[in-house]
Amino acid sequence: MPHLSRIDRVRGCLVGLAVGDALGAPLEGLTGQQIQTHYGRVTNYVDGVLAWKRKPYRWRMTGLYSDDTQQALALCDVLLAHGRIDPDRLAEIYLELSQPKGSFAGSHRGIGRTFRQVLLELERGVSPRHSGQRSAGIGAAMRIAPVPLYISEGGDALFESVMAASIMTHRDIRSLGGAFAVAHGVRRLLSGAEREPSLLLWIAADVAQDEARIAREYSDVVLSLDCHARAISRALAHAESVLELPRSRALAMLVEEANRHGANPVCQRPSMGFPPACLPTCFYCLFTTESFEEALIEAINLGGDADTTGAILGALAGAHYGVGGIPRRWLDGLQNREGIEARAKAIAARSPEGISIPDLVATEQELNRLEGEFLELQAALPRNGGDRGANRVR
Repeated sequence: MPHLSRIDRVRGCLVGLAVGDALGAPLEGLTGQQIQTHYGRVTNYVDGVLAWKRKPYRWRMTGLYSDDTQQALALCDVLLAHGRIDPDRLAEIYLELSQPKGSFAGSHRGIGRTFRQVLLELERGVSPRHSGQRSAGIGAAMRIAPVPLYISEGGDALFESVMAASIMTHRDIRSLGGAFAVAHGVRRLLSGAEREPSLLLWIAADVAQDEARIAREYSDVVLSLDCHARAISRALAHAESVLELPRSRALAMLVEEANRHGANPVCQRPSMGFPPACLPTCFYCLFTTESFEEALIEAINLGGDADTTGAILGALAGAHYGVGGIPRRWLDGLQNREGIEARAKAIAARSPEGISIPDLVATEQELNRLEGEFLELQAALPRNGGDRGANRVR
């Protein structure tokens, strides 16, 4: 693999996150069999109309990312303005994206109950240290990639910003450990670490240190320390042991391991939005494929929490393969690519100076308007069988 510059990897990571999110967003909630039935093997952007024809609220405009990328872009803006994650400013951006109030979720796209509750808590003036919810969700991990891109040297600065970005929404140690797994994966891949099985063990060791530090410094607010304090580091180490197994057996073993770490409900697929399941699956797909394209296609066709799986794997694979490893059709079809690229360049330079970065809230409001027009058009089309343009790709 040729030498890649830092900016190539930073662009690959941030754009890759958005690409993976946009590929997976229309497939979220489907099983792998349902994806196969409706689309065959998905290899490009789809709009979701075919699979969700009786649930228009699940339709998506092709190439448009979800809240996973929106929150990552918010982290970029805070880092560029403050040089670290300032939780109060991050909370302000999340609330700004909640406007206009008359809409279902403002400019946020696809947010779940956990994040909605966080927004309500922040709006009421609850401190970001205490606004995080009890669920062991994957939201902290899905957005965290900009932090190690900006604070690539690691150490206290990385720890503090990952925690500031994460505890605002999630207080379970499994969620917080998941954010550190992605952060260390991105950090090591950004530095050019080889994609070898031993890398998983190094990342697991990094996470174990952070899990221990969280237990020491945040025991007053972090949950599940009594029984799941080492869940993520152990799940990652276990993933290294299945890399040589046949895919079906390996994925089944990842599910078995996830359930040992308190999945509720019980984990039935490796791409469930539960950190001990989703994160080892992302690393498994990265380590057992040979390109950005192959890795993402493998992951999104698993279904489940496909947008978040796509976003996390897209960030990891993008940091490894660089922006040049992302297929041209995916780059060309990505909505707001210019705004994402601008932030990636500024993050790589650690300064927005001389770079025109479009306003996040205004951009997302416009994208929502365009998506609304797209969905109105889809709703007006005749429903004569399955072939009605729902699986258009670009």
